[in-house]
Amino acid sequence: MRLFFTFIFFMIGTGVYAQDTSTGFPMLENAPTPSGLAISESGTAIPMGSASAYINPALLVFNASSTIDLGYSSWIDESNYLFGGVNFLNENRAISIGIYSSSVGGIEQRDRPGNPNGEFSLSYLSLSAGLAYKFDYLSLGVTGQFLNEENAQYQSSGYAFNFGAAGSFLDSRLNTGVSVLNIGKLDDLNNQPTELPELFRAGVALDVIEFTHPKNPDLPILVSIATDFVKPLNARESLGSEEKENSSYLNLGLILNIAEVLEISGGYKTGENTVKPISFGVGFITDLIKVDYALVPYKTGFGTLHSIGLQYKF
Repeated sequence: MRLFFTFIFFMIGTGVYAQDTSTGFPMLENAPTPSGLAISESGTAIPMGSASAYINPALLVFNASSTIDLGYSSWIDESNYLFGGVNFLNENRAISIGIYSSSVGGIEQRDRPGNPNGEFSLSYLSLSAGLAYKFDYLSLGVTGQFLNEENAQYQSSGYAFNFGAAGSFLDSRLNTGVSVLNIGKLDDLNNQPTELPELFRAGVALDVIEFTHPKNPDLPILVSIATDFVKPLNARESLGSEEKENSSYLNLGLILNIAEVLEISGGYKTGENTVKPISFGVGFITDLIKVDYALVPYKTGFGTLHSIGLQYKF
C-alpha cells in the first residue's frame, strides 16, 4: 500500500490542487486561499485580495480596501500548502506581493522491490509581484513570478507572467474577467524543463438577488453566483493515461452572504476526469478581519483537503 501511494505522489508531484494532470507546478492552476477553493476556483471575476494575483491580477484594484491575506491547506500525510500576500490599494492603482508554496515529504524512493533506498520530498515555490490599474469600467493587471522547483536532489528555477483584464458594471453587481496565466519557462530539471500549466480563463460574477425575511429585516441575504471557463493552453498527460489532453472545463460557484457577517459558499467543477468535483466553505466577517474555511473532498479515496485563511483589511 505504501508503494502504491509513493507511485501516486510521484505521478502528481504536489498535485493535490491539480485538475488531474501531471503538469509541473500544479498549485498554479488553483486558488491559493480557502475563499477561492470553496467555490471551486471560480474566481476570475471575484476580487480576493492579494490571492487574485494568481487568478486574475486585474482584480487587485477591485478590492474595497488594502489587505493582508494568509492561507494554509493540508491534505494527507505531509502535504501542505502555504500562501501569504499583501495588496496595497491606492485609488485606481494596486500593488501586490506574495509567496505561494507547496510541498510533499516522506516519499519513498525505490529502484527495486523491497525496502526503500530512502525518502525524498517535492516542493514548489512562487514569489510574486503584481500591478493593476483601473480605468472607468475596466482594469488591467500583470503579475510576475519567480519560480523554484525541488524534486529529490534536482532543482530548477524560472519565471512566469500572469495577465488579466476585468470589468465592473451595474454598480458593481456584475463583474467580468479574463486572464492568461503562467506564461514563462523553467530551467532543466534532470535533463528537461518542467512544463508550466498555461491557462486561459474567462469568468462572470453576478449578485443575483438580495432579500430579507419580513419578520427579520435586519438580516439581509445576498445571493451571488460565479462561473469560470478554463482552457489549458498546453497539452498535459492525464493521470493513469499516456494520452495528452487539454480539454476545457467549467468552475461554478454559489455564495450566500448573510448580513455581511456570515458567508456560506459551495462550488462544482465539471470535466469527466476531475477528482474534486465539489467544494464547500464558510466565512466569518468583521469590519477588519475575515476568517475562511474550505473543505474539498476527493472522490479518488485519497481523503479531504482542509484549508483555513485569514484576511486583514486596512
